[in-house]
Amino acid sequence: MEGVSFVVPVHNGAAWIRDTFESILSQADGRPMEVIVVDDCSRDESSGILRQLAESRPLRNIAIIAGDGRGAAAAINTGVRAARFPIICQVDQDVVLQAGWMRHVTEAFADPAVAAVQGYYVSDRDATLCARAMSRDLEQRYAAIEGQNTDHVCTGNSAYRAEALRRIGLFDETFGYGYDNDMSYRLRAAGYRLAFCRTARSVHRWREGLAGYVVQQYGFGYGRIDLVAKHPTRFRGDSVSRAGMMSHPLLMSMAVAGLVSALAMAVTAGPWRALAWGSAALLAGLALERFAAGVAAARRFRDPTPLLFPALHLARDLAWVAAIAMWSARRLGRRPRKPSHSMRPRVTPASRGLQTPLDLDAPAVAARPARPMRILCLIPAHNEAASLTAVVGEVRRSQPDLDVLVVDDGSTDETTSLLARLDVRWLRFPERMGVGCAMRAGLRYAARLGYDVVARVDGDGQHRADDIDRLLAPIRDGRADVVLGSRYAGPNADLCSPRRLPGPKGPGLHVGMTRLLQRLLAICLSALTGRRVTDPTSGFCVVGPRAVRVLAEHHPTGYPEPELRLFLSRNALNVVEVPVRARRRLGGRTSLTAGRLTAAGARVALAMLIVPLRCRVGGSIGD
Repeated sequence: MEGVSFVVPVHNGAAWIRDTFESILSQADGRPMEVIVVDDCSRDESSGILRQLAESRPLRNIAIIAGDGRGAAAAINTGVRAARFPIICQVDQDVVLQAGWMRHVTEAFADPAVAAVQGYYVSDRDATLCARAMSRDLEQRYAAIEGQNTDHVCTGNSAYRAEALRRIGLFDETFGYGYDNDMSYRLRAAGYRLAFCRTARSVHRWREGLAGYVVQQYGFGYGRIDLVAKHPTRFRGDSVSRAGMMSHPLLMSMAVAGLVSALAMAVTAGPWRALAWGSAALLAGLALERFAAGVAAARRFRDPTPLLFPALHLARDLAWVAAIAMWSARRLGRRPRKPSHSMRPRVTPASRGLQTPLDLDAPAVAARPARPMRILCLIPAHNEAASLTAVVGEVRRSQPDLDVLVVDDGSTDETTSLLARLDVRWLRFPERMGVGCAMRAGLRYAARLGYDVVARVDGDGQHRADDIDRLLAPIRDGRADVVLGSRYAGPNADLCSPRRLPGPKGPGLHVGMTRLLQRLLAICLSALTGRRVTDPTSGFCVVGPRAVRVLAEHHPTGYPEPELRLFLSRNALNVVEVPVRARRRLGGRTSLTAGRLTAAGARVALAMLIVPLRCRVGGSIGD
């Protein structure tokens, strides 16, 4: 049987996490299973409770990972990256699974086209009135889903195929509420099927009281607007939130606008009555529609709680109107989207009065460490048929655990036909785009498939694969976002001064002039970045998790190395240089001609003027 990973994001979940944890462990049915809890900077007693739970079950496969406080989507992604098994069950901190939940949801993955499965939330009869009404409303919407297919899988009570998540790039961390809808829509667009499993049942501990209900509905509404902004065709909703529900806030906005206008007209002695009566009729129509839905739900579930739908859902509509107004104001002010705009930290009785997060890294934590980092060795290549076989072979001998990706940058020699014989993953440009574009393509590939780290090794053989471990060390220690191999730092500098540029068939440019230009460039970059730069043209590098996310979209093109230094500095990514040993090309000819060197120099000069003035990349780095 395939193994199952449970991912549980926790933020101020002390009131419920014990029950959630126990319900997950009770799902064990003999197959391999792990529980990954991501404590996302809790300010209540969650961290201490999690330590106790881990210590009390030393034989269980339990991991507790500290999140970085960037929201639920980022916390889930942290857990997904640490997961070892092909099926990932995502359960929220306030969800209690019923017996057999895992067995039922995983059965749906027998169909290889299924990428995600939604469980069924049942009502908790012991909950407060508002919480029961929310639950019955959701059950009523579930009842409208025909068959086993859906186009929206809600997180918190769901399971995903890990390969599918990594293929499309994990959850969008800029969302608060709505990241599960976004994931569902992207999975469907990628050709996957989403399943709804009514037999996989769980209880959701909804927010208590009218105030908690209104606050949560404001967040739902705000997240929905973010969602429609990204997916405009979804303004009509989906199988869980249908067009009728989506139309309510729009009609409520019209009613509120009408009443406000009528009031203004009354003050100025204008014709206000017709507008006021029209707005009142619109409100009455909304209430009657909700009353009819409440009566139907009360009959279906034999529970009078849904009769509260008219009052509660009009309050929900008003909360959504407020969300629309706030969202519009922020967009007009050009404020970047943040998860906290819709999903604010949840305050529980146990969290009141605590001002700092508990230390999850205390010695008392008894949990297995996270899995080793997934590392991709990226080899950009243009006309490197003479050396590529040796480069790939050296990487495999020195770093057997690394996956290898070759990006063929429009080669016109035998490089393309060679790729099929090397047994590597590869991408190919139909024409030459430049090493910067090759790097960006490789980084996007890594980000979408869930790699944590990317190591760049050039296809000409000048970089030594046994130096990769030295570049990886600062990443593993958390001291750097990007590590660059420098030919001119430390004791190895003297090894990098051949009389002519490396290459048996190189152009013969004198190394003295080249080093002079490099030193001048290093001085300029050092002044602009505020950090000592010794090798401004080095392409040998290792890119850590934060930088992979950013550079997958923003890696400089053209002649990228000097511009990359400026970009990393501008976006507060920490760069470390590590001495490495350079050598001559293993074969082939350098692609640097006098014309290309001149163009590259002009681009670098322009970059030194423009890049320091650019705005930072919004929302990508986790400031």
